[in-house]
Amino acid sequence: MKFFEYGKENGKSLMIECGYLAKWHPGLLPFVEEASKQFHVIVQAYDGFNRDEPDGVFCSVVEEARMAVDFIVKVLGGKLDVLYGISLGGMVGNEILMDDRVRVHTFIADGYTIMPMPTFRFKCFEKLYVKGYSALIYSVLTKHQGFLAKALGRTRESIRESLYTQVSHKSIENSVISEIGYRYKFESFNKTASYVFHGSAERGAARKVHKLLRKGIRFTHKMFKNTGHAELVHKNPQRLVSLIERAYNGELH
Repeated sequence: MKFFEYGKENGKSLMIECGYLAKWHPGLLPFVEEASKQFHVIVQAYDGFNRDEPDGVFCSVVEEARMAVDFIVKVLGGKLDVLYGISLGGMVGNEILMDDRVRVHTFIADGYTIMPMPTFRFKCFEKLYVKGYSALIYSVLTKHQGFLAKALGRTRESIRESLYTQVSHKSIENSVISEIGYRYKFESFNKTASYVFHGSAERGAARKVHKLLRKGIRFTHKMFKNTGHAELVHKNPQRLVSLIERAYNGELH
């Protein structure tokens, strides 16, 4: 796992938590370069999804969050201005916020989803699930990217630019195992100024997220036209930086 930093001369910090199966380089570079004009940008490259560390193996959302917190404490003194989580990165962000060692001014979960996490009474069924679901993920990643693009409301080209196809079977298997019995940390939204972004192709996820508002979880929800899942960061980097700046200033309602 590595952290890549840009715009270190800037006073405000922005940490990016990437999505599952996603490569940050070069897909996120246009956004990173734009954001680094105003922010000290830190990109966390997860174990198993970083071309600079081909032998790395993804362990779990909880482990990636722990390493992010260690970085924030060591390098930023425990204070982070903006935490930006893309898709699965929103879950990593939830875990980061729950750690009392850090203070985050603004949290944005872009493409935040609430997928039901499985639980199993018998180990034999759990093993079958892990094997089958891992095989399905690998197949979609390497052979059926068009299906994934359609499901996420994005173009095949956009998906191809985003995916990290060198991920190992072990990383995928570990990710599936770590989902079993996982409990979302929704309460973390209440610990800071929080925002949830969705594209217009994510109406199902947006409806699920709205249930959290009715349960007393506090955040501002924004939807964007003609945008697929986790696509906002790729479509218009300049606009997204402006949205993040407005959120940080409390001007995004």
